[in-house]
Amino acid sequence: MTAKFLLSHALICLAVIPVLSAQAPKTVWQGAYTEDQAKRGAATYAAECARCHREDLTGYNSVLIGNRFMNDWREDTVDHFFSLVKQTMPRGAPSSLTDAQYLDIVSYVLKMNDFPAGTQELTMNDIGGIRVESKEGPEPVPDFSLVEVVACLVKGSDGAWMLTNATEPVRTRDPEPTPVGKVKALQSKQLGTRTFRVLDATSLPSNPPLGHKVDAKGLLIMKTGDDRLNITSVQAVADSCGK
Repeated sequence: MTAKFLLSHALICLAVIPVLSAQAPKTVWQGAYTEDQAKRGAATYAAECARCHREDLTGYNSVLIGNRFMNDWREDTVDHFFSLVKQTMPRGAPSSLTDAQYLDIVSYVLKMNDFPAGTQELTMNDIGGIRVESKEGPEPVPDFSLVEVVACLVKGSDGAWMLTNATEPVRTRDPEPTPVGKVKALQSKQLGTRTFRVLDATSLPSNPPLGHKVDAKGLLIMKTGDDRLNITSVQAVADSCGK
């Protein structure tokens, strides 16, 4: 094996490494905001949010801090939390602050949950690519979360509707059917190995897409040997269930 070959092989490997790193999602443990941004957020929070959520963020059963915050938002991205804050706060005047002020508030909440500061401010350009997860890394989506799966819609031997060959459930904040413009991307999505029994079959379309590859959303209810999805929407994305 020649030195020229080894050198060219090493250069190829070095060229690939940054690409692979760029594909890895950033998490809240890698510094999603700056200390100055969190300091601004603390002032805005005190003026606009503390009267309801308390100075220590423990108002409304601690929805903004600690275990409750992590259970509600892990395995999701920071932009969904930003959207909720903007759509609901301040009480009586939602969406009345600037995006910059909401970004500062989100930064302060991240700081109060012990996620570390970084060297770049949180911006609207990067907020969607930052995942919320535990320090140990990704975990299964919590029970009773609103989730989305791609699966095959079939009827079981007992007549119950089932979602078979389903992908791993991922969090969603939208219970409605996926917009038509995004359905095409799901057509080629690889199916998985999960199975879910459909609850509330009345939420199925009047002519359910039996035997079709579908995109399904609903509340995740996990029981050993009998995982379920209390569905909010089911729509066909392909005519067959081929993987």
